[in-house]
Amino acid sequence: MDWIDDQIEAARRSGASSLDLSGRSLDTLPESLGGLTTLTRLILVGNELSSLPEWLGDLTALTELGLGGNRLTVLPESLGNLSALTWLGLSGNRLSVLPESLGGLTALTWLDLADNQLTTLPEWLGSLAALTRLDLTGNQLTTLPESLGGLTALTRLHLTDNQLIELPESLGSLAALTRLDLAGNRLTVLPDWLRDPTAREQPVDASVQAWIDGTRTTVAGAADLDAVLDRVPSSGLSLVSEDGVRSLHITLAGDQSGLVWEDEDEVMLGWGPVPPGAPPGLTAGDAEYAFADPWFTADGADPFEITEGQARQAGHEFLRTGRRPTNVQWVDKP
Repeated sequence: MDWIDDQIEAARRSGASSLDLSGRSLDTLPESLGGLTTLTRLILVGNELSSLPEWLGDLTALTELGLGGNRLTVLPESLGNLSALTWLGLSGNRLSVLPESLGGLTALTWLDLADNQLTTLPEWLGSLAALTRLDLTGNQLTTLPESLGGLTALTRLHLTDNQLIELPESLGSLAALTRLDLAGNRLTVLPDWLRDPTAREQPVDASVQAWIDGTRTTVAGAADLDAVLDRVPSSGLSLVSEDGVRSLHITLAGDQSGLVWEDEDEVMLGWGPVPPGAPPGLTAGDAEYAFADPWFTADGADPFEITEGQARQAGHEFLRTGRRPTNVQWVDKP
């Protein structure tokens, strides 16, 4: 462990903000780690930790804490002191319960609890109102608390490979949700809002930013968008969500118009008919390379083609919902 102690000492002397001790076969944490009060990022993934010391909660500057791939069965209450945390990674452990103190981590935007042994979730989970991602894949959940409906900022909820037999109606109020994974459960009936996702959408005419050749214009409603599209140059324009995470690039060229959708994780391209043999849920274009190479990186690749009407409708759908438009076909990135 001398080399680990040396690494911790070097971090202390330099006032380091980040320390990665992944894959070091640690079964305990050196007490000297508790002196690194300047750390904002601590990664301890892929070790052999079965418990954590209470002093870990003294590292109150932490915004990111990665504890995935260990042998943790319980968490110390002191983790609730880490009120600046925005990401807490706990996947691949043996957790069956969560300490109530974690309900105080109100700055969390991403909580990863995948591949643990959770059978129930505490009601306080619904108080983490800043969460945009919650991963509960690979647990043993049979029910979900109604309080999850309080996670109004949630965009991604991963529930694959549990034992859920029903979903709480409160999930239908999660208007920001863009991805809900439910494969590998025991659901026999889906709630109305999931059978018809548009039933829970409220037209909002949300404000977006339109960028044309480096010039920004605020689009506050459908009329504004039409006015912008009427004068869009051949280079196209980009509609960018208020938080800057999602964007839709539109080019208008008759039946050879095009779209590119981008968020923080995926890029998708509009194109024409689905080719024979394409996997369910994916779409691609007519050219052979379109499905094999959705990025269209080949020299001389044709533009991705849709109609101008589809492109305009996609723009209005993005303005209204802030989501990837559904009125066109898409190619998933590999």
